[in-house]
Amino acid sequence: MNRMIALLLIALPFPALASQCDHWTASMQEDEGGPVMMANICAPAGKNSHELSMNCGEKGKLSIRYLPANFLPAEGFKTDIQFSLGQEMFTRPAQYEEMDGAMVVDIDIGSPFLSVLQSQKQMTLSHTGGKVPSATFTLKGSKAALAKLIATCSEQ
Repeated sequence: MNRMIALLLIALPFPALASQCDHWTASMQEDEGGPVMMANICAPAGKNSHELSMNCGEKGKLSIRYLPANFLPAEGFKTDIQFSLGQEMFTRPAQYEEMDGAMVVDIDIGSPFLSVLQSQKQMTLSHTGGKVPSATFTLKGSKAALAKLIATCSEQ
């Protein structure tokens, strides 16, 4: 019986488990270079989900990694992504990284964008050109998850 449960858990899509789409989490996760602290959330998109994660970037920066469901642009795709947070809108340059299928945006840890992100209820990512699928993510739990992440960035 335990073996059957373990097999079913392995077969579930990751990280789009229902509990991970209703609030942000922060935990150590395996990356190419070993374990790293990541803050994550997802948003349902039909049978799939859009995924958003943040991890420590270059010194003093966070790397936002948006993995839109069913998105496969041309090699070297770069564009601006808009982040709508309540009445605030931020536009940041993003580049597509083929290895994991993510649109990547770097932000300063002390930026107004990050402060607003931690004080709102939801965030919508969009692309004015319409090529990158839009997604709306809850920000429930983001303040605690990002605080945990940022604390590890300062240790690097």
